[in-house]
Amino acid sequence: MRMPAGIRLSRSVATVLAALLLAACNAPHDNPLDPALGGNLEGRVLNRRATGIENAVVTLPAAGRFCHTDSSGDFVLSGLPEGSFVLSIDAAGYAPETAVLVFRKGRIDTLTRSLNGLPNFTDSRVTSHVYGQGWPPEPLHFFRLTASATDTDGDTDIDSVWAEIAELEISERLTFDPEEGHFRTTLWSNSVPGQNPETMVGQNVEFNVVDIEGAHTVGPECSLSRIIHELPTAVFPAGGVDTVRSDTMLVWNRFRSGYRVAYQGEVVRIEGGGSAGVVLSFETGEPNDTTFRLDASKLPTGDYYWTIEAIDGFGNSSRSQEERFHAD
Repeated sequence: MRMPAGIRLSRSVATVLAALLLAACNAPHDNPLDPALGGNLEGRVLNRRATGIENAVVTLPAAGRFCHTDSSGDFVLSGLPEGSFVLSIDAAGYAPETAVLVFRKGRIDTLTRSLNGLPNFTDSRVTSHVYGQGWPPEPLHFFRLTASATDTDGDTDIDSVWAEIAELEISERLTFDPEEGHFRTTLWSNSVPGQNPETMVGQNVEFNVVDIEGAHTVGPECSLSRIIHELPTAVFPAGGVDTVRSDTMLVWNRFRSGYRVAYQGEVVRIEGGGSAGVVLSFETGEPNDTTFRLDASKLPTGDYYWTIEAIDGFGNSSRSQEERFHAD
C-alpha cells in the first residue's frame, strides 16, 4: 500500500495494517442471494391437466420465506436454511398441498406438485310447488332443491351433491338431470316435521359438493321465500265436457296474489287413460294475460288436458288442476 508523500509508518504499524487487509480479503461474503449459502428449491405447480398454475403461493412458514409462481407455474427459492421444513402451496380455486423437505447447503432440490381443483356452486335454490288435483281434493305440496355445481378439474370430477336442513334434521342427496343441466331432488311435504309445508318457509338450506378426491365445498345458505297456496283456475275448456275445433282461446282467471307472477301452461295428450306426453307448452310474462290462442286444428283428434301455472320471481309456483277437453 502506498502512502501519501511525507507520511512514514513505523514497522509495527505497517505489519498490523497488512494483517487487517489480508483478513478482510479472506472474510466470508454473507450475501443472502448466494445459493451456496443454503438450500435451494426449484419447482412447478400444476393443475390436473398438467398446466401451470400462475400466482400460487409457495411458503416455508418456519423459515419466513415465500414466493409466487410465474405464468408457467414455476418458482425458485434460494439461500434456504438447512434442515427439515414443511412447505405449503396455496392457489385460489384449488385444495392446498403440503410437503416435508430437507435442505442442504449448496444442493438444488426440485419439486412438482399437481393441485386438486375445488368444486363450487354457481347457483343453488329451494322452491315450493303446489299442484291442484281432481282427487284427492287437497292440493299436492312439494319442494324442489336444485343446484348447479362445477369443478376446476372438469365437471366429471364431481362425486356427490347434497342438501342439509339442520333445524329439520333433513339431508337429501341431489342427482344430476342431464336435460336441465343441474342437480336436483324433490322433497315431499310429508317428509317435513308434522307434514306441514309451512315448516319449510325461512329454513336455511345448506348445499354441499364433494369431488372424487374428497375436496368438500359448502355453498351459500339459501331459504324458501314463500308457498303460493292460491291456485290458478282454468275457465275454458273446463269440466271435461268441452270440444275444441280450429282456433280456441284457453282462458283462466287472473291470479290476484299481491305480487307479480308469470303464467306457464301445458297441453298434454291422453292415451289409454294416462298422459302420453306434452304436445304444447306456452308462457306469458305479464300477470294481466289470462288467455292463450290455441290452434286446435294442429292437434290430432283425441283427448287432452291442460294446466296453467303461476310462477313468482323466486321460482315458487302453484298449478291448476288438470282440465280435460276433446279435440275434433
